Amino acid sequence: MATATTQTATKATRKTRKQTRERIDVRLRREQKESIEKAAHIKGLTITDFIIQNAVENAQRTIRDYEVWTLELPDAELFAEALAAPPSLGPRLADAAQRYKEEFLQR
Repeated sequence: MATATTQTATKATRKTRKQTRERIDVRLRREQKESIEKAAHIKGLTITDFIIQNAVENAQRTIRDYEVWTLELPDAELFAEALAAPPSLGPRLADAAQRYKEEFLQR
């Protein structure tokens, strides 16, 4: 039974590999390569799988950190209050907003 499951997984992997794959080539120092090889071995991964796994995790974390704001108290409370009850515009900003509406939005 385990063999059939393994064969099915292998076929699925081959099918996935036949899809278009991209390539990235990198140059690194010997020490960097040795460190990556050792870490991949420790995790029981191929060097390619280790590099892909870590690169994708870091890329996703970087994107998430860039796109998502996390506010701690009291900043989160101040932000929520400002959204719920925004301050009124000062006279100069109100005039500028009116000029903008007249010039760009009423065409």
